[in-house]
Amino acid sequence: MKILALPRDPNPYQRLLYQEMEGLGCEVRYIGDPTPSRTLNLLLLPFQTMAGRIAGARVVHLHWVFCFGLPMAECFPMLRWLAQGWFRIWLASVRLLGLRLAWTAHNVLPHSPVFADDIAARRALVQHADLVFVHSTSTIAELAAVGAEPRRPVVIRHGPLGPAGVVRPRGPASGESPREFLFFGNVTQYKGVEELLDAYARLPGQVRARLSIAGKCADPELRARLAATPDVSLRLERVPEDEIAELMESADVVVLPFRRVTTSGSAMLALAHGKPLIVPELPGLSDLPAEAVTRYDGSVHGLAAALAELARADRSRLAAMSAAALRWSGEVSWADIASATLAAMESVVDGSRYADSRSPSAVSL
Repeated sequence: MKILALPRDPNPYQRLLYQEMEGLGCEVRYIGDPTPSRTLNLLLLPFQTMAGRIAGARVVHLHWVFCFGLPMAECFPMLRWLAQGWFRIWLASVRLLGLRLAWTAHNVLPHSPVFADDIAARRALVQHADLVFVHSTSTIAELAAVGAEPRRPVVIRHGPLGPAGVVRPRGPASGESPREFLFFGNVTQYKGVEELLDAYARLPGQVRARLSIAGKCADPELRARLAATPDVSLRLERVPEDEIAELMESADVVVLPFRRVTTSGSAMLALAHGKPLIVPELPGLSDLPAEAVTRYDGSVHGLAAALAELARADRSRLAAMSAAALRWSGEVSWADIASATLAAMESVVDGSRYADSRSPSAVSL
């Protein structure tokens, strides 16, 4: 089967998925970025889609819609309406060309505005989609809450982002070196990093802990506020893939204080490296393994309490959480995910009816 994918993103999800699908006989071709100009790329997208169909493609696999955003839209809001209209035209062109549209719902709504009305654009996308891949059943409910309930959702768990290694917890006993907490991932407003800094500052003086923040921060105002924070290790840049394992090894616990989230690649990465997690009680994180996760109520006070709890935890507790993280990460492979994804795509291409999403049988992995 030939598949058209967009947009191309450095997120390892696409690479890990498609290399396994190609091993199953698929041919995946990215569209949407033939030139350095985003505006020109958008204008060419329907023609690229047509060319792909002529070359034998049967499915378009959409991941994120940020590629439809127009430059200068923050200054000229009318451009968001123009982008939304062009998005709908492209959706219609996919159907007119006889292609099947599959969307992986990494996010219920974009983290940053793309269109004039992101909810309406999401409803249009779901209406046109022949398949909607979600990583947990909670995503189906969240889509329905904004009026975008998929006709054919398929639940396939997010795969591990990183090799599962030997459990080597660094958790020191009380009175030894400080507990090492790490936030890892793109540093943006919705990730709650400022709340993490506030909670860390509230830790009692007798709690021995250190906090590191690592990840790209493209927001200059947020970057400036973080840089002014004392007693925190900051690395506000993209961490190369070959340095991630060392970064994870240096941490005792990974903290991801999201304000909102649908799926977290950072959580998958931490668990695959056997790291205990601290996360808020959010529907998008409800499927994470309870034995490897400490949850809090979403407040700064609750986060501070969770930090203090794991800062005081002994070696045996962290070792048990690490082992649970590795077990859970090893339950599903990218080969399994690729096989389930391809089966769902083939079902809509050949016209067979895939399992209705509202029944338990729709949960593929």
